[in-house]
Amino acid sequence: MKPQNNKEIYQSYWEFSGYLAACVLVGVLIYFFYTQTVETEVNRIVDKTEEYDRIYVRQNELADRIDSLYLYAGMFNTNMNDALLMNAVSKRKQDIMSSIEDMNSRDVRMCQKLMSEVNTFLSIKDSIRMMKQEEDLVLNDLRKCIDDNKQTTRKLTIGGITLEK
Repeated sequence: MKPQNNKEIYQSYWEFSGYLAACVLVGVLIYFFYTQTVETEVNRIVDKTEEYDRIYVRQNELADRIDSLYLYAGMFNTNMNDALLMNAVSKRKQDIMSSIEDMNSRDVRMCQKLMSEVNTFLSIKDSIRMMKQEEDLVLNDLRKCIDDNKQTTRKLTIGGITLEK
């Protein structure tokens, strides 16, 4: 006994099978492209993470160098040779500036600002050092003049000449 609509049943089965195969194919394609997209995104994330890690490490190195620079700058006026210390601070500042030049400016804005402040600090400190040297010279000249005045006054007193003050 064969059904009367046997041809329609087979045609419906083939139609259903075609739709099912198309849905399976679409599902497999969606899954394939989803995994490709995920892999691409993961690779991008890994690349960005490595880039950010490199930047982070360089920023930490800069922070350590700047801390060292400020430690040296804090040693001014502590019975050390200020000229030698200023030379060391200036050299460290130049090293920091050369390593900053290799990095993106938006990653090192704070360091650039600090280095410009160090420039100001060093110029002021150098001016203070020069004024201190000048003050010491003037003070030595004043002491010498006072000693010469005392010597002259003694000689005049010994010679019988009195000087009214």
